[in-house]
Amino acid sequence: YNKIIFAVILFLGLFGLAQSSEAANRYIRDGATGNGSDWTNAYTTLPATLVRGDTYYIADGSYASYMVDDAVSGTLVITIKKATIFAHGTDTGWNSSYGDGQAVFAQPFNIITSYVTFDGVTGSGSDPNTYGFKIAIPTNCNQTNKMLGIPPVGYNYLNLSNITVSHVAMTNCGSGYDYNQIGIYSNPATATNITITYNYMANSSTNMQLLKWSNSIITNNYFDNNWSSASCHGQQLSPAISTNITFANNIMRNSQTGGIGFHRAVGTPANANWSVYNNIAFNTDGRTIAMGIFGNADTREDVVLNSEFHHNTFANINGGGSGSGIQFSGQTTASGNTAYNNLFYNSSHPRIVGGQVTHDYNAFFNSTGTIDSETNILQATGDPFVDSVGGDYHLKLGALAMDAGKTLLSPYNIDYDGITRPQGSAWDMGAYEYVSAVPPPDTTPPSAPTGIVIE
Repeated sequence: YNKIIFAVILFLGLFGLAQSSEAANRYIRDGATGNGSDWTNAYTTLPATLVRGDTYYIADGSYASYMVDDAVSGTLVITIKKATIFAHGTDTGWNSSYGDGQAVFAQPFNIITSYVTFDGVTGSGSDPNTYGFKIAIPTNCNQTNKMLGIPPVGYNYLNLSNITVSHVAMTNCGSGYDYNQIGIYSNPATATNITITYNYMANSSTNMQLLKWSNSIITNNYFDNNWSSASCHGQQLSPAISTNITFANNIMRNSQTGGIGFHRAVGTPANANWSVYNNIAFNTDGRTIAMGIFGNADTREDVVLNSEFHHNTFANINGGGSGSGIQFSGQTTASGNTAYNNLFYNSSHPRIVGGQVTHDYNAFFNSTGTIDSETNILQATGDPFVDSVGGDYHLKLGALAMDAGKTLLSPYNIDYDGITRPQGSAWDMGAYEYVSAVPPPDTTPPSAPTGIVIE
């Protein structure tokens, strides 16, 4: 009998412990004053201490800047998530007006711990007002400003991992303020398994700067309108000492100096094993010196090694005398870098520099200046796109870039839209594989039968 009683008590204790350790939903609403238990009793802002394993739903409104700094507990994730009409946890106290707009955080928002998800849930493309989370323009533009730190300056001793940032819009002060401006900034001791996806970054001198990353993903982001000056050298993305990185399906609009500007300081390791594909880089304002992908080699050899640059589309890129293509001048040794099936349109000096990059099967439409020779080069006049003026860089029917590319391995067999390559007799060039329009279904009713005899 005593054994039975002991077993029951032990079971209830363990059950209670399991219940107490279950993940919980917490709620944050601008103007609320509660304990976070539901929408009626929501926190007014994110609490100073976040619980591992819990999800923090954020309603529309304005919130203070924040630093996620809670100690790691195994692999338990802290999830900070925009509440929407369709996903908001409890219905207690819920009002649809809490989930139909944006949650706006004051700059900066910083993460200095691992296993964190910061997810605005909604938003993609060129309109920052469609994103679930937004980091507001800095209130003081007459200083250096970094919008989101993973981690911020001063934490380069941290080893970070398993961080996701998605559906966040961040617009910096812009070129009217000649101070170093960065959207996402990251300079830890190491960072691995970082995912940056479906974000909008605009108006910084460098929209994203990362150092010492590995095994990470940067996809489906919109990089917009970076700028550069004599004192603030800019590019859309500035990586250094980073390996095994996927950079795919991103838009880079109005790049000054460069889309991706790889860097390597003297005495530091090279960037290596990057997969750069299905990206679209285009300019709309005629700016000069807008290179596509480059390395700051000068006397520093081997800035980028063993990396692949395939199926990228470049339009209206003016490289000036520097070139607008894929180049790592100054590398004198075999780099292991390859570039296939890229498409350039209306660009000047779209160089893919031989010697440091093995390249072939690239297309150049209406492009001028220096174009490096290839065995299977495609050079032509005309516009291969559905609507380049309107920003639609799908191939139009009959474009010479159709069925003219080189067959590659996965993941390059999937295009920007998720379409499997090839759709025709061979792979297309550029970010999009041409897909024939599906004819509308035949809605004509069948004719009445004739000649039927019933006996």
